[in-house]
Amino acid sequence: MTNRIKIKFGQIEFEAEGDSELIEREREQFFSLLPQAMLSVSPSITVIEQPKPSVDILLDTDTPQQSLPTGQTYESLITFLKAKNFQSDVERVLGVAYYIDQIEKSGPVTAREIETKLLEARQGKPSNTSHVINQNIKKGYLYEHSEKKEGVKSFFVLQAGIDYCESYVPTDNTSKKKDVKLRKLRVTKESSLLQFSLDELNLEKYIDVSSIENFVEQALVIMLIYTNEKNIEYFSYLDIESVMKQKFKISATNRKVRYVFDKGGTKFDKKIEKGITYHRMLSGAIREAESIVTREQNKLI
Repeated sequence: MTNRIKIKFGQIEFEAEGDSELIEREREQFFSLLPQAMLSVSPSITVIEQPKPSVDILLDTDTPQQSLPTGQTYESLITFLKAKNFQSDVERVLGVAYYIDQIEKSGPVTAREIETKLLEARQGKPSNTSHVINQNIKKGYLYEHSEKKEGVKSFFVLQAGIDYCESYVPTDNTSKKKDVKLRKLRVTKESSLLQFSLDELNLEKYIDVSSIENFVEQALVIMLIYTNEKNIEYFSYLDIESVMKQKFKISATNRKVRYVFDKGGTKFDKKIEKGITYHRMLSGAIREAESIVTREQNKLI
């Protein structure tokens, strides 16, 4: 589609014909040169206030005409931002620039003006507004004005930015389920030996294990009890740690239990099943455990 644009600004006229991108580039160049052109026409003017030019856009008669978007009216910036519900700082900054430039007709805009407007609208301002503006420039939504405003850089909204704001569809957050990060629950494995009650172990035949001062000896006696009373052959580290802590109320850790078997050495038979290490009491470990029981029983006589 071929478009034509004609701009009249006092004695200065601008006219271009072509596609929308070409017209946009020509329009930007015209506005950048406009202050100098006005000085040459009216050299006596020292302060130039640039009113909004009247723009006549003419479409070729051989192409279907398209009506310009009429837009929606907003009572304030607050209602505008609420209606649009922009989701990112880049979108919000562009939206405020659009509101100042296109709705309030107060463009071009500065970073300071955008921040002030956001605060007035009770919106949080970006941590680095200039960076967000540069992101909009890279997207082709904003363009740096050739003239500074109040001594700082100023920007105006390009047609792509205008189209983006006017066609922006608000996101309905209420219809979306929030992503919930599920914390992985630590599965605590329990030893199968915990199923046996203390009454089933016939502890009266032995001694009070908690009265033994040495941790290694405590573990040996407990293994002897389960071997004799429940015919348990192989014990895992978890088995010993679990029954010592939960059944006999003895402070035990995996590290302490490992030391028992490391110290015992050849007194235990060792096997590994599905990545789990098991130990079985051999005759040397059984004799040592029995001697500990006998020793402690003799103390009570």
